[in-house]
Amino acid sequence: MNTDQNTLHERAVALHNSAVLVDGHNHIHIELQKRRLEGKRNVFSTMYAPLIRQGGVNVLVYVIGGDSTSLVAGSDLPLWGTLANLDSIWLESEESKDSMAICLTSQDLDAALREGKIALILALEGGRPLEGKPTWDSLSTLRNYYRLGLRHVQLVDMGRNRLGDGETAYRTNGRLTPFGIEVVKECNRLGIVVDTAHLNDPGFWDVIETSTAPIVDSHSCTKAVCDIPRNIGDDRIQALAQNGGVIGLDCYGEHADAAKWKRGENPNIEDLIRHLDHIVELVGDDHVGIGADHFEDVGFSPTPGYMEGVYVGVRNSYHVEGLEDITKFPNLTEALLKHGYSEESIRKILGENLLRVYRSVLPKDKAAIKI
Repeated sequence: MNTDQNTLHERAVALHNSAVLVDGHNHIHIELQKRRLEGKRNVFSTMYAPLIRQGGVNVLVYVIGGDSTSLVAGSDLPLWGTLANLDSIWLESEESKDSMAICLTSQDLDAALREGKIALILALEGGRPLEGKPTWDSLSTLRNYYRLGLRHVQLVDMGRNRLGDGETAYRTNGRLTPFGIEVVKECNRLGIVVDTAHLNDPGFWDVIETSTAPIVDSHSCTKAVCDIPRNIGDDRIQALAQNGGVIGLDCYGEHADAAKWKRGENPNIEDLIRHLDHIVELVGDDHVGIGADHFEDVGFSPTPGYMEGVYVGVRNSYHVEGLEDITKFPNLTEALLKHGYSEESIRKILGENLLRVYRSVLPKDKAAIKI
């Protein structure tokens, strides 16, 4: 490195270490659950906390289940698979209590940050675990998950559930179901963040019309830069900004540059920053964050194939070069400095924007928990 590069690197390290970094979407739970089934204990503290700290992450939105069987230990019963994941992370929270804390309130979030613990916010990626009997859905399941710590609900994953349609169902033009609308309203009442990632456009507009609280799109890129069904258009980005919400940029390579991906090349961090630049130019720097979508193991894809209409191949990394795993986040800070972003903007992007939404939506303290 020359002197200028050394200076930039030193600035990036200092900035990254002093910023609050919120990763708005993560799949550590898949591998953690496997290791617990092997009989290992204190897995979070011994295996993952060092990696998370190396990446400078302070707050982790931790998926506990959802629509795909990969999220619920291969179970075809998402309710029970999600409960098993919940059991594991609560056991881990006691075993690893010196390194992490599950946050139920904004007060918990601030306490974890103050004490230097990794703050976990428990999330669903898709609403199938909320579904009831085949002919009857009830909000009681959502409320019971809330009692067990759920504070973030992504309504759908790739396909269709009984709340609405994901991006692979874009040809149906389906809106949120009546149950999906009621879930959004109940999340607002309880203090659960609503997440529109993977949701098709008609369903998204239903959320915008229904929600009285800021929402997030936890892990997406932009159609303007990479026009694929999974990415979101400018109209959605502008609506999220007007709602006070945040778009979390995901690090999945195909979403950053589908043309490179199809050629068998891995997109890089520069490709991802093109999406960030576009969002900032469109709505400013108050409405963008990070939702990396990292996972330790591609549990649903031992061989190439399709999952709900989406091709999942076998690659050395599914993520952009430079952000292959959770330890690589310092590379993003340095890249943003190189691109001329101010330290104030970088702090917002790394975590302050998402932190604002969680502090606003989560119950303020234990007394504010509804049930």
